[in-house]
Amino acid sequence: MSRASIRSGSSEAKVSLDGAHVAHLSLDGEEVVKPSNDGGQAHGGIAVLVPYAGRIRDGRYTFEGTSFRLPVSQDGHAIHGFAKDALWKLVREKTGSITLGSRLSSAGYPGVLDARITYSVRPGSFSTECAVTNVGSRSCPFVAGFHPYFLAQSWRIVTTGRTYRYTLADEYFPTGERRPFSFAEVGPGTSLDDCFRVAGAIRLEAEGRTLVITRRRMPYLVVYNGKYAEGTSVAIEPYTGLDDAYNNGIGLVVLKPGESFSCGYKVSLSRS
Repeated sequence: MSRASIRSGSSEAKVSLDGAHVAHLSLDGEEVVKPSNDGGQAHGGIAVLVPYAGRIRDGRYTFEGTSFRLPVSQDGHAIHGFAKDALWKLVREKTGSITLGSRLSSAGYPGVLDARITYSVRPGSFSTECAVTNVGSRSCPFVAGFHPYFLAQSWRIVTTGRTYRYTLADEYFPTGERRPFSFAEVGPGTSLDDCFRVAGAIRLEAEGRTLVITRRRMPYLVVYNGKYAEGTSVAIEPYTGLDDAYNNGIGLVVLKPGESFSCGYKVSLSRS
């Protein structure tokens, strides 16, 4: 498996060209993400969730009058897109950053995407920029997400803007109903695999350090601390749209042929 490394001072990221997966991230010499212990792209590190994030119910959706069916996982739903299963190429490398590229297409998806992801490391921070262009002949639906597992055992989440939690149907799927929410209500003892819309920055405070997560065009979050978090981490996942957006339309972007979309997020470390 080919990997690329990015370093700036004592901050470092190691990225696999298989799925553009961030397998390792340390900021100022401190490990901040849990590795995947079973090789699953979405079970550790930071996975790329493109062109849909979360689940598409039964893998089925209708787009512009045509029915489609995506490949499904063991639970019978399509999950987390197919960028994580693609081979990426190193497009550009400079001090502290790399850009990876891939041509993305799949059975059950009407478009062809030219995707670029730029990872940058600076002292105390890590940032990701994602840009896609529809290079196919048909319009296509699009959602982007990222799946970082931040190392944290005794933690709390603090949001700086309005926060809403979505009601879920059948465990995973937002109904569209949402209510104001405070993360002061949850902690490590709370089982979470939930969808949120959050304005402003998010702070993850744990073990004497704070990670500040800021986002661009990624207003939604999924927060997860289930089986794959292994009791040592919490996943705070920035999304442009939510689970089943191809059906419920929450945050869905439609890319016409030739159109582009970009988004990104940044993680900064401070110590208490």
